[in-house]
Order: sequence, then structure tokens, then C-alpha cells
Amino acid sequence: MSLEHGIMKKSFFVYIFLMAHLFSCGERSRAPISQDLSKIDTLILRSDNEIIELGEGGEFLFFSSLSEDATTYSVFNLEKRYLYTLDLKSRKLQSILKMPFEGPDGIGDWLIDFQQVDDRNFIAQGNNVFYFFNLDGRLIDKISVDHLFYFNPKLAKKFSQLGFLYKYGKFHFTTGEIGKIDSELLSYNPKDDSVLIRTIPSLELVKNSSVITQVKSFTFYTSPIFMVNDFPGGILVVNQCLPNMTAYLNNGDTLSTKPKSSKFFEDLEPVEEILRAKNELEEKEIKKEIERRMNFLRPVVDEKNEKLYRFGYRLASDGINYDTYLFEYDLNLTLMRETQLEGVKIKPKKMFLRDSSFYLAVSIEDEPAFLILKNPF
Repeated sequence: MSLEHGIMKKSFFVYIFLMAHLFSCGERSRAPISQDLSKIDTLILRSDNEIIELGEGGEFLFFSSLSEDATTYSVFNLEKRYLYTLDLKSRKLQSILKMPFEGPDGIGDWLIDFQQVDDRNFIAQGNNVFYFFNLDGRLIDKISVDHLFYFNPKLAKKFSQLGFLYKYGKFHFTTGEIGKIDSELLSYNPKDDSVLIRTIPSLELVKNSSVITQVKSFTFYTSPIFMVNDFPGGILVVNQCLPNMTAYLNNGDTLSTKPKSSKFFEDLEPVEEILRAKNELEEKEIKKEIERRMNFLRPVVDEKNEKLYRFGYRLASDGINYDTYLFEYDLNLTLMRETQLEGVKIKPKKMFLRDSSFYLAVSIEDEPAFLILKNPF
């Protein structure tokens, strides 16, 4: 029996399907935080009497946002609908917004992503729908994109994936399809109900990190997701398992990363067959092998100095620690400099850049924390 027949509720399946892609390798790490703390500041945010539920291995830190002045940090627990706001100066929990499931401001939908729009508003992504909220928890607006999939034959079996970006009044996101490696970039303008569909050049390379698993009578298919990042004068499409990045500029041009540019990772060549696992144990071993290759966090941009930075990590030979790296690109996506971060031996969930310092979001003793390091270049 196929997975499509085994799971009856699409919304439930889409949530589990997407979260499995993102966190399938996210086991609780026993690795030391760093080897040389003299060059790295560690900032742990305490919650006192409240429990900040970060999920297994701190998975909900992926859905977090750091204010531009690096004074407040927001973490969104997608399952409980809790938005935690923490103060970096006091290192304390500032507030918890507990969003209702029912009522005029409630969402009965599965939530799969989060974007902080400004100091007062944020967007939560559901099953082909985007919800605008203010920090009081009031539902401001609701934008559905269901009709894009129902009435377009090319998109009929697809759905919106996590990793969206709201910019220029448009929603930019990629699509997924159950049981297939097939994804496009969609840019939807709700004002005139128009959509632009674009191809992703590095799509075939996703096979290298995809897994098909047979568990009893069910077949599970997992593949890394393409996500949309901000980029000066446009948007940037990335994938955590691929060194390839593609920028789509407002003038219609595209930019791509250059081949054979790094001494720390090799360019990927498309494979013919997707890796197969006969059981969950084999799947776990395959995913560990994938983590021994170079993987990446979502990049950050320094617009003032016209640079883009990408954090890379791979499972070290001991199977516990991580080797970590920082890559610097210009805004033509040419790799300019790269270095191994000897101090950091853990895999962060997200990276921020504020005032020439990199903030690496991690979980320490089940509390949200940052490893803060100055630009090493």
C-alpha cells in the first residue's frame, strides 16, 4: 500500500511529511558546545518558573526570529501555538502568547512555518494558507492559496512547503508532491490573485539526499526541502543538503553559485537511484551518512558590505560531534572566503547576523541559547 492510501487526512500528512524532512536527522546531541569558549560568547536565556517547550532537540528554534537590534528573540512552538518572546539583556522570558485553536482568532489548521514581519506582526503558515497575526494574538488576515493547486493542472497534486518568504506584498514558496522529486518556486500576489511559477535549476540533485523507506505495508518518502530566503533585489532559493543556491532578481535575471569553488565540499552530481531503506534502522543509518556530507543552515545577508554568509556542518568521524564551517559569498553568489570553525562542535538550528556578530541558535540544558562569534574573516 502506498503512503497516499495509508494516510487519510491530507493536512495531518503534510505536517508530518514536512517536519520529517526538516528534523529527520535532528537527534538530541551529546556533543560539547565548543572546544574553545574564549572566542565564543554563550548566552543562555532562562525561563525561571515557566517551561519553554522547544521540541525534541530544540527543533522549534528553527522557527525563531531575532530583532534587528538583537535585544529580543522570538521562538514559535508550532504544535502548541505558543510564541515565546525573550529579552537578551535580562536573559529572561518576557512574554508568552498562547494562541487559541478555536474562536475568532483560532486556527484549526496544522501550522508548518513562521515569519516575523515586524515588531508587532507575524505570519503563520498552515496547509496552503497564511495567517497574519499581531503580537496580541489577534487574527488580522487570512490568505488562502488552495485555489492555485485546485485549478492549475500542473499543481493539482502538489502543496506549499515550509520555508516561505513574504516580501514585496507577495508570498514566495516552493511546492512539494508526495512520492516525487518535483518542486517549483511560486510567487503569489494576493492583491491581483496572480502567480508566477518558476523552475529550480538544482532540483535533480535532491535525489542524492532522498530516502525511500518501507515500514510494514507503508512506503515513506523523504526529501530535503527547497526554501526561500531574502536577498537584495530579489529572493534566494536554497536547500539544506545542497551547496547550490539560485537568486531570482526583480529585473528577471537569475544568479547561481559557481562550481568547483570550495576546498571543504565537492559539487554534487545527479544520481540515478534514490537510496532505499528496508526498515527504520536502515533509514537512520542512511540519514547519518547524509549528515556526514556538507549540510547548510539558511544563509544570512550583510547588505551594507554586500556579502552573504552560509553556515555549513557535517557529522564528524566520531558520530557525535559536528565539523562546522562558515562560507562568505559576494552578491553574485561567488564564494570568496571559507573557514572551519574549530570552536563550534554542535549543529545550530538557525543563524542570525547582527552588527558583524553571528548568533547561532542552539538549545542548552533545554533552554534557548546563542553561541555568538565575531566575523572570523
